[in-house]
Formats: sequence, structure tokens, C-alpha cells
Amino acid sequence: MEIVKLSSKGQIVIPAWIRKKLGLSKGDKLVIDAIGHDEVILKPIVKLSKLRGIDKLEGASEEVERIRKEWDEEFEKRII
Repeated sequence: MEIVKLSSKGQIVIPAWIRKKLGLSKGDKLVIDAIGHDEVILKPIVKLSKLRGIDKLEGASEEVERIRKEWDEEFEKRII
């Protein structure tokens, strides 16, 4: 866990070790959500290019299905 500072423009810096752990780089997009009154969640949007070749991995169809369900749930939350 780290403490980050909110800039005057409402920006934060995601610590390098977290960016590396999640494979985030410049230009990546994230979904942000507020849970209750005191919690913020950031989730990276998986680039399709990162899934290239996944169909050759064992258990890939289950992983792709899991990601698809997560996307569907995130976008459904935004519509309702």
C-alpha cells in the first residue's frame, strides 16, 4: 500500500511497482469506480493486443470468458 497525492488537476501517480506488476504503460486506459463514500477502484482495461496468441495457451478459453464477463459487468454497471 502506498500514499499518493492528488494534484490540483485531480491527477495521481500510480507507483512504478504497481504499474510494472499490472503491466501498465503510457496511454493505457483504466476504469475508475467509487465504492460507497470512501473507496476508489481502478481497473486496467485489457488491450486486445495483449491477448494475441492466448488461444494457444492451455485454459485460454476460460480466461477469455472470464475477461469478457468482467467487461460486460463493468459496462452494464455504467448503463444502469
